[in-house]
Amino acid sequence: MQASFADIYTKTILTTMATVRKKRIYFARHGERIDWIDKNWMATGERPSDPSLSHYGLQQARELALYVAQIQPRITHIYASPFLRTIQTALQVAHELNRHVSSADEIIKIRLEPGYGEYFFDEWDQSTIYRPSSQLFEASQNIACIDQDYDSVIKSDYYLQTKIESRQQLRNRLKRVIESTLDSSKDDSNILIVTHAAPLIEGARALATITRERNQGMNNMEEIENQKNLETNNLSKWEMLPIRAGVCSLTYFELIDDKWILLENGLASYLSKGEQNVWIFPDDSSLYEPSE
Repeated sequence: MQASFADIYTKTILTTMATVRKKRIYFARHGERIDWIDKNWMATGERPSDPSLSHYGLQQARELALYVAQIQPRITHIYASPFLRTIQTALQVAHELNRHVSSADEIIKIRLEPGYGEYFFDEWDQSTIYRPSSQLFEASQNIACIDQDYDSVIKSDYYLQTKIESRQQLRNRLKRVIESTLDSSKDDSNILIVTHAAPLIEGARALATITRERNQGMNNMEEIENQKNLETNNLSKWEMLPIRAGVCSLTYFELIDDKWILLENGLASYLSKGEQNVWIFPDDSSLYEPSE
C-alpha cells in the first residue's frame, strides 16, 4: 500500500526533528569547600584563598557527574575555572563522561579558563589564588583529562593586575568569555561550565543577552556590523534573572529560535541532600522574593 503524502510529510518532519541537535549551555557550581566545615583550615592551609573540596563536596561532585553523564545530547566540552575546587568538580564529571568511550576521539577534556574564575570583590592576595595550569597539582595528576592545546581567553595577568573587580568588570569579563566559548563551539554547543556562585549567576545572565549565535549565517562584514549595532542599541540591558547557585547545582539554557532560553534554574534533585549553600548577590535579594 502506497504511503500518502501526509504520511511521508509527517515522517520527514519527525526524522528532521530527531536529527536536529539541541544546543545547550550548562552552568554548574563547585561542591562544598573544606573551609566551610573546618573553620581552622584557612589559618593553616598552604593556599588559604584556594580551598579544596570537603569529603562531602567530592561526593556532591560525583553525584553531579553521574547526572551529567546521562544527559543527551552528550556534553561535548567542559570549561572550568582554574581553582582547586572547580577543577576537582570538573574532573569528577570528565571521568564519568569518559568512562565508557570507545576511542580517543570521544574523550572529553577540560578547558581551564580563568575567565570563569572567582569574582574578586575583596582585596585578596591574588598571588595565592591564581596559578597557571602548569602549577596545578590536580591538573598535572590528571593530564589526560586536561586540554593542553586550549588557549584561554582571559590570561593570568588580568587577576594579578585587578585588586578589586567591580560587578560591571565581572559582567564584561563573563560576556566576553562566553561569546568566545560560543564562537569556538558553533557545531556542538552542548557545553558544561564549572564555576563559582557569582560567575554562574552573572554568566547565566550574560548568556541570556546573546540573542543569536555570533556571526553565524552572516555573509559579509556589513551584516556583522549591523548585528553588533542591534546588540548595542536594543540588547544592552542586563537580564536580571533570579539565578539560583547552590553547590553542584545545574542551570542550563537551550538555543531556541536564535535566543538562549533558561530551562532549568539551580537544579539539585540528583544530590542526595538536595539544594545546599545557595549564594546570591546581596543587592539582588528582592529578585528572589516570591511575587504576590
